[in-house]
Amino acid sequence: MTDSRLRVGIVGTSWWTDSMFLPALASHRDARVVALCGRRAGPARDLASRWDVEHVFTDPHEMIRSGQVDAVIVASANDSHHPVTMDALDHHLHVLCEKPIGLDAAQADEMAARADEVGVTTMVPFTYHYMPTNRWLKRLVDDGYLGRHFHVNMRYTSGYARDGRYTWRHDRELAGSGVIGDLGSHWLHLARWLFGEIEAIGALAARLTPPGARPDGAPYEATEDSAAMTVRFTSGAYGVLHVSAVCWEGTELGQMHHLVAHGEDGTLESTVDWSTRQEVRGVKAGVTGPVDVLPIPDDIWAGVRRESVHDTYRDVFRTTESMARAWVSAAVAGRPVQPDLAEGARIQTLVDAAVASSAAGGALIDV
Repeated sequence: MTDSRLRVGIVGTSWWTDSMFLPALASHRDARVVALCGRRAGPARDLASRWDVEHVFTDPHEMIRSGQVDAVIVASANDSHHPVTMDALDHHLHVLCEKPIGLDAAQADEMAARADEVGVTTMVPFTYHYMPTNRWLKRLVDDGYLGRHFHVNMRYTSGYARDGRYTWRHDRELAGSGVIGDLGSHWLHLARWLFGEIEAIGALAARLTPPGARPDGAPYEATEDSAAMTVRFTSGAYGVLHVSAVCWEGTELGQMHHLVAHGEDGTLESTVDWSTRQEVRGVKAGVTGPVDVLPIPDDIWAGVRRESVHDTYRDVFRTTESMARAWVSAAVAGRPVQPDLAEGARIQTLVDAAVASSAAGGALIDV
């Protein structure tokens, strides 16, 4: 009997591939991970052995052209996203590419345009799009809880840059941007998804921790590790999006998410502290008293564990039709899925504008 499952190859063998993509696809009835590609053959073979993956490559283009895969996940460093994705698209393979999808908007636009030409299924995995708190916020906003939207304050604070250790994420040549592209892209996507298109953006950003030495000793331009972005929506509402990688939060994963949105008809808040608290609160206009917890409905939880945010996060991507699993299902069905490369390109345009605004002192830039 012929195996008709979608044959997936993954570029990148980091902990993210190990903890997110491989478990998610191992349990998908229509997917089979058949190839892994890593820079070093040894670690790639070890990971492949643990997950019973047949083929191992050290060159992503060789994997793409091998005829062994129908779809490619690009989960490698930012500077590889454009060449690997373009090659996969040229071979008419379905593509899931991590954000930011390019080093700049020109690369991202080229990727989105090529995907549209060939008609394959693409995805950019903005992970927080799928979290129960944000899906509940989306439903409440769409159902009119806020009424006319006035403004939103969103904060994503983490501490992964506090130790000053060199990583490619801090190297502008390899990453394109720093925390604006790494964390800010998530927040820009969520802001657009929840509250509509952004027509102008400004930013103040800085490098607040000393950059670590590059392993080869060569000089490099260190990226920003903290940024505050101001956005204006086409609705006339505005937002302040603060992202930082230098905060000590004392939580299990060292990060916190906060959102407060105000509108003519009410206020919505959400908090995710990555230990036990993941909740949405709200109060309607004219009501005096504490902001009430608005329980997340069972259909949004979809059976995932609720006690720990970390467990919820893992379960969402490993057991529900979210992110890589949703991409596979859409590819098999021959239909598009969101967020796609076009969304990734739009976010890259906003990221580029925020970086340019910061360099120019923070003035708003029309986008």
